Amino acid sequence: MWKKAFSTKEIETAQWFEFIADQDKSEVSEVVERMFKIQDRFKSYLRGYHHTTKIRQYCNEFGYSDVEPYEVVRVISANCVEVREMSTKQIVFPSQFFVGGFSAHCADNFNQKYEYISDPSFPTIRIRKGKKGWGNGKFRMADKPHKHYDYNF
Repeated sequence: MWKKAFSTKEIETAQWFEFIADQDKSEVSEVVERMFKIQDRFKSYLRGYHHTTKIRQYCNEFGYSDVEPYEVVRVISANCVEVREMSTKQIVFPSQFFVGGFSAHCADNFNQKYEYISDPSFPTIRIRKGKKGWGNGKFRMADKPHKHYDYNF
């Protein structure tokens, strides 16, 4: 249905709704159902073991609500890598704090940006891939480094 009317260029949302208004409703619902199934399959692939354990340039350590960035320094084997913690400098800080919690409640806790710096003086550690993931599930490979500090603790 949609292949007949549109080329491979992106279309505006208004154009899309205008187009499907003239189409058979059962055919439109079939296309929407297929797209949701494709989207679900893609999401399950991204959460799956083979995608999340693939060796990448960076690795992030998840410690409950805090995240620390690491860089992959050396690949020992498909199941073992050496990583080194990265130095960070916070550029954007949360600004909305309210009374409550341990000392205060941070309303915009995700308003954080960091600059990541490779620091060869930090020690390297070896992490291994097991059935829970890298480093017994504490580490996740990533294409970009990521740091998050939870100001609510």
